[in-house]
Order: sequence, then structure tokens, then C-alpha cells
Amino acid sequence: MELSEKHIGRRFIAFLLCLALGLSALGFGIYSLLTTEPGWARIEATTEEASIAGDFVFDYLLGEGATAQRKALTTLYTQQCIELGRLFDATQTYENCQNNLCYINTHTGEEIKVDPCLYGAFERLERAGDRTVYLGMLEAYCLNLYYDSSGPEAFTEPEAAGTLRQLAGFAESGVSLELLGEDTLRLEVSPEYAALAEDLGLDCYLDFGWLRSAFILDYMAKELSSRGYTHGIISSRDGYTRSLGGDVGPVQRSLYRWDGTRAVETGRQEMDTPVNAAAINPFPLEGDDGRAYVNQRVLLGERAAGVTETALLYSSTEDCVELALKVKEGILK
Repeated sequence: MELSEKHIGRRFIAFLLCLALGLSALGFGIYSLLTTEPGWARIEATTEEASIAGDFVFDYLLGEGATAQRKALTTLYTQQCIELGRLFDATQTYENCQNNLCYINTHTGEEIKVDPCLYGAFERLERAGDRTVYLGMLEAYCLNLYYDSSGPEAFTEPEAAGTLRQLAGFAESGVSLELLGEDTLRLEVSPEYAALAEDLGLDCYLDFGWLRSAFILDYMAKELSSRGYTHGIISSRDGYTRSLGGDVGPVQRSLYRWDGTRAVETGRQEMDTPVNAAAINPFPLEGDDGRAYVNQRVLLGERAAGVTETALLYSSTEDCVELALKVKEGILK
């Protein structure tokens, strides 16, 4: 059977119109994906190498030239996540991040030149008389217990409780960090502590624990602000909020209470302008992987059991590290 050629011209025109419409829709879709309108946008890291990005939420109020602005912010934020994540990593070394926290832990007794950011963090805690960074081994042991048993009940078992007391004692007197100036330091560990560490298969004498996110957020904010990016807020899953300094309107903080079995949101505190904040919840929040909960309980020791509501401090002038040290001090008094 032969096809009629009567309407071939009209059909061809219709085909061209459909093709044009399809190409236009495709072009608009691509344009929409590649362009960004002014307003609030979630900035996300673009590579798995930025492993710590999962700990943070970065929202930015884009203005004129939003597309270029978002692209530049994404690149800078990704770079910061990679660099700071590697620098403060107590479990792994990297070829292009010489002498990070893990390197220090595994080279006791040696003089080591470190990044000024890392040295400055150690120096700041020494000035404050804070020994949180020496709780690394205790935190690692508690995290292993928590994950292996799927809960904190393992902490009270006789053998585990004995090891916890030993580690807490060594954190007070079995380890010290000598700051020698010019970004050079030396980690000293007692033979008894080193022997226990070897038995446990652990070597993370130093770890910033709950303060890690505070230092990272403060460094990020300083770098982003110095590049002119001030209209944003970065928050962490373990209780910190860091403003980049610009006025972006009111912000809210959730407050929680532990009812004996779970954390219940009791309300939200609204601030008229962005602030920096540090909050301690030494009880597990929904969706928490357990790390923040364990680190905060280790940080507060026996006092943690008595904290059943969010302990929060915020300020428009003090940074996250300063607020973290103050909220901890307030609980431990």
C-alpha cells in the first residue's frame, strides 16, 4: 500500500514546529539548571573529597549576579571543606596536607612544623587552659563502644568502665603538647599511656572532638568574609551556628529537652539578626549518627547526665570557639 502524499507538506511543517518547541524547552531546562535567581540558596560541596561537608549546612543570600556568585561560593566552600577537613583529621594523613592532626598523633616525641591554622587552634586552647583536645583517645574508645553496642549501656560494663577511668586519667596527666613557636610543636606521651594505646589499637591522643566544628566554622567564616561573602549562615549538626557577618534577617534555633527516652523539641528561639551560637545537647537527637552525642558526654563527664535541656549561648561578636568554651564552663561550674 502506498502512502498518500497529499498532506506531507503540512506534516513536515508540524514536525518542524514540534522540533522547535522541543529544542526550546530543552534549552530553557538547561538554562534553568545553569542559572540562579537572587535569593536564598543552599551551597553544597561538589566532591566526595570534601567529606566534612556532610556535617554542615551552608545557606547564602545571593544578590546581583547570582549565578556567578553561587559558582564562586561553591568552589570556595568545597576547597575549604577539603583543606580544613584534612587538617583536623585525627584518623588519616594526606599527601597534600603535610603534618595534619593524624600525623602529629603518630609522631610522638618529634618536633613537627604544622599549618598556622592548626597551631593557632592549639595555642588558643592552651591560653584558655582547656584540655578538650587531649580527650581524643577517650572519645575514640567511647565511640567504638557506642557503635559496637548500639547504645551507651556498654559504658557501664566493668571492663569498659575500668578502661574509661584509665583513659580519663591519662588525658589529664599522661599527654602534653609543647608549643615551641614558629608553628612548631612536639607531642609527648608517657610510656604507660602509649602501652595502653597499643593494646587498644588506637593512636588518636589528640582530637578536637566537639570543638572541631567550632574551629572549622570560624576559619571558614574568616576566609569567606575576607573574599567579600558576608550574607550567609553555616550551621553544624553538633550545635554550632556561624554568621558571615552580613544582615540577612531573623534566624531561629531549635531547643530540645530529654524526656528520658528521646529528645523532644520544646520550642524555637528567634533572633532578629544573625548571631554565632554554640549549643550542647548531651543526649541523642533524631538523625544524629551518635558522634556529637558521645563527644559532648565525654566533654562534660559525669555532669552530662544532669543536662536534660539544650544549653545555648549566642553572640553577635564572639566566635564559635569562644562561645563553646563558655557554654562548657557554665555547665561544669
